[in-house]
Amino acid sequence: MYKSVTKFIDDNLDNSIEDIKTLCRIPSVAAKNEGLEEAAELVEKMFKDIGLETEIHETSGASVVTSWLNVGAKRTLLFYDHYDVQPAEPFDLWDSPPFEPEIRNGRLYGRGVADNKGDTVSRIWTVKAFKDTGTDLPVNIKFVVEGEEEIGSVNLPEYTEKNTDFITADGGIWEFGGEGIHGKQEAWLGLKGIFFVELQVERLSRDVHSSTACILPSAAYRLIWAVNSLKDQDSNILIEGFYDGIKPLTDAELDAIEKIDMREEELKKVYQIEEFLNGLEGDDLKKAYYEDPTCNICGLTSGYQGKGSMTVLPARASCKIDFRLVEGMHPDDIHKKLRKHLDKKGFTDIKIPYLEGYPAAKTPVDHPFVKIVEKANQRVFGDLVIHPTSPGSGPLYLFKKYVPMVSIGCGDYESKTHSPNESFVVENYRKSMHRLVAIMDEMSKW
Repeated sequence: MYKSVTKFIDDNLDNSIEDIKTLCRIPSVAAKNEGLEEAAELVEKMFKDIGLETEIHETSGASVVTSWLNVGAKRTLLFYDHYDVQPAEPFDLWDSPPFEPEIRNGRLYGRGVADNKGDTVSRIWTVKAFKDTGTDLPVNIKFVVEGEEEIGSVNLPEYTEKNTDFITADGGIWEFGGEGIHGKQEAWLGLKGIFFVELQVERLSRDVHSSTACILPSAAYRLIWAVNSLKDQDSNILIEGFYDGIKPLTDAELDAIEKIDMREEELKKVYQIEEFLNGLEGDDLKKAYYEDPTCNICGLTSGYQGKGSMTVLPARASCKIDFRLVEGMHPDDIHKKLRKHLDKKGFTDIKIPYLEGYPAAKTPVDHPFVKIVEKANQRVFGDLVIHPTSPGSGPLYLFKKYVPMVSIGCGDYESKTHSPNESFVVENYRKSMHRLVAIMDEMSKW
């Protein structure tokens, strides 16, 4: 069914790849507030070029681009994507310039190709294939494309709170996904929450000669001692009440993860490690992957970081930390508990400005839309591995009440999202569009 649509996709594969390249040439780095307006305007133009209605919604930060096509169908499919990307540094680790995408050995390389501009374009081009072949779409279509996902979607609530009718749909496709290390496609039904902070300490009026370390306080050591109080060597998080209220995995979710093969030995080779954290393996590894919250140091900054030596006693030090949260946890609560913990330990001088945060959210494993995606994937790729949630984070909580979301995409376990040499397999990209056609077809039968 819909052979003319899938043939159009295949015949125009190079053209759709060129659209990805054009979008990825815009360095829309939310963390630097660069290129966001230009990227939003290009996404809106792509929607208009295929004849969809569009609207740009202003927020206190980056704009939210929406687009839609109501064909009077029984079911409505919503896509959530984002046009912002992670910083590309360190540039010297890229084999080709990050914002000059190129294909090598069947993979498209460039910052944002897998996260999430490639998926965004694949969804636009799937709708284009229906329209350009004169084929009736079997479902109504909605798009929500934001520009701050990579910095916590801090201003997206301004849009969603005012537009609950628009984000209501029978099913939704979330931004990312792809092929796992086992060679099978993966679907993710949820996302952990996040609480991101920067610990800051200042002990001197300025940097001074390191010889004075015998009489002057060290901001760097002060910070290290504070950070060291957050976790023990077994990775237990020591903030009082941190684990309170966590919701355990449901029986349906436990049944789902029992079927999942983590390919532990292969993953160890990929990451070049002898064992996982604390020797985790088997069911314990799965439980940690899907259910455990985290406290992770993202970066430490103090003093001289250049080549050679510079004997200095730094006046200031800072540390960026992200906490991944599971259901039952809230970033506001963790913020308060972190402040209380530091104060109790005597670190009242450590500042902890709240940078970003939101709670976890999941789509039930047994939701009918999950079965639709599974059937569609079977038609194109074969078996689908269903994960109850992802260890990563995203603003799924804003959509949870209005649409069941499933995360699938054109990436794979070697896509290196958030890292140098980000890429995806072009063939997976092509077939991911075929899968979208199948999802629309299966939805029309629901």
